[in-house]
Amino acid sequence: MIYKKHLPLLYFFLGFGIFMFTRLSKLVPLIDIAILIAPIFILRFIRTQPRKRGIWLTLLGFILSMNIALWGLFEFDDKWMTIVFGIIRSTILAIIWFLPFMVDRILYPKFSDKGAWSTLIFPIITTAIFFLSSLEGPFDDGSGTLSSFGYGYSTMAFTQVRSLFGIWILIFIHSWLFSIINYLWENQFKWIKIKKLAIIYPSVLLVTFLFGFVKTSSQFSPKSDTVKIAAVVLTPEDGVAVPMSRIFESRTTSPFEQTISRVGNLTKKAVEGGAKIVSFQEFAMVINQEDENKLREHYKRIAEENNTFLSITYAYFSENEKGENKHLFIDGNGDILLDYTKRYLLGIGPFGEASVFNKGPEIIQSTETPYGKIGISICRDMSFPSFIRQAAQDNVDIMLSPSYDWPKSPAAWYLTSTIENGFSIVRPTYNGYSYAADYHGIELTHMDSDQTKDGIMFANVPVKGIKVLYPNLGDLLGWLCIIAMLILMGLVFFKKKLVIHKS
Repeated sequence: MIYKKHLPLLYFFLGFGIFMFTRLSKLVPLIDIAILIAPIFILRFIRTQPRKRGIWLTLLGFILSMNIALWGLFEFDDKWMTIVFGIIRSTILAIIWFLPFMVDRILYPKFSDKGAWSTLIFPIITTAIFFLSSLEGPFDDGSGTLSSFGYGYSTMAFTQVRSLFGIWILIFIHSWLFSIINYLWENQFKWIKIKKLAIIYPSVLLVTFLFGFVKTSSQFSPKSDTVKIAAVVLTPEDGVAVPMSRIFESRTTSPFEQTISRVGNLTKKAVEGGAKIVSFQEFAMVINQEDENKLREHYKRIAEENNTFLSITYAYFSENEKGENKHLFIDGNGDILLDYTKRYLLGIGPFGEASVFNKGPEIIQSTETPYGKIGISICRDMSFPSFIRQAAQDNVDIMLSPSYDWPKSPAAWYLTSTIENGFSIVRPTYNGYSYAADYHGIELTHMDSDQTKDGIMFANVPVKGIKVLYPNLGDLLGWLCIIAMLILMGLVFFKKKLVIHKS
């Protein structure tokens, strides 16, 4: 039998032990349901501890569990750089996750006498802090801060609510669950205390599911023509993927003529297979700046020779300054319609992509075609809701977002961005999971880079997107939670000042 004094220790190890399974990790498997369990015990632990002790031990728990789970996930050729970058990245992620629990521990005791209303404090704080962390930063929501709340364990019907309020509504709903269970726990599950919540929260879940079922039903989904798009990956000839870090550290460039020949042959094969649009992975070629004009002419020639729309990438290194990571969209006449530079680079300071490339302007580019309005982006640009929302506001129908994943992606990252913005997506991915999905986030097809012979995936993609509310409402829920959090902090501050004044 576990004595009462040992229960906090159990909460600590259960919470942070299970939390490690919520991360994309080399050491522990990713288990979707873990994110619905771990925060319950972590919240229970910090609330049952004296404030200072609870805060410091919770911070330690997040730092240890995050560093253990993510150890060695991002590898550099330099072992020490792998360790330093990994520790810095994991620790900052740990602090972001820790902050809502810390603020809750400070505020919640001041409002715990408010009954069921007190359960809203933790979701307000969590949504506000995670929203702030998403505005700008070195992290990818696909494997970093928000992914656990955004998708994975949720059903497709449940995630459709993102088309109204973005990922913030899912963060709110799920963190509210953690708070409700702790409230029930504190009140020993007495019916008189919990009857309101026993009606309200299941009703919220029911309405969320019903909305999703209706939205994705055939009666309400618009019928649309489709266009055949080929997602193309330059699979390594020796079967061994090249780490992204090696490209940056050693400034590795592609064998020019050999790679151009591969691009041309694969484009031709894709067009012969019926593709009207051919989209290549991120870093289809890496070159030195002096070869840029020559490369662009080759790309234009390949598009013209095959009379196809070509979505093609390259990155260049500059001798005296930083280079750029580019994505071109070229029509069948060889004219460059879109010339895009990646906005959100992976890395911090001297680490990763940010150390060798400049950011592009904060503008999503798009163009009309016979196959709908096409928008282009690159990899983790999809991580930032306010940035990618430009595409929905510009009525983009299809987003082409090539990627070069490291570590290898096991599933469709950023899939639910289609739900938020009402466009379909095609994502050719080196070292990972290429996929196409429609505007409901429903996968049309996918391809594992380790299980393909020619590196070509074909998908019939709707040429028309749908209108959704989120691009118009924007991050309203996130901002409302920030305002509510500040009000809660203000009430606690002025209440404390009043007590001091009276004494």
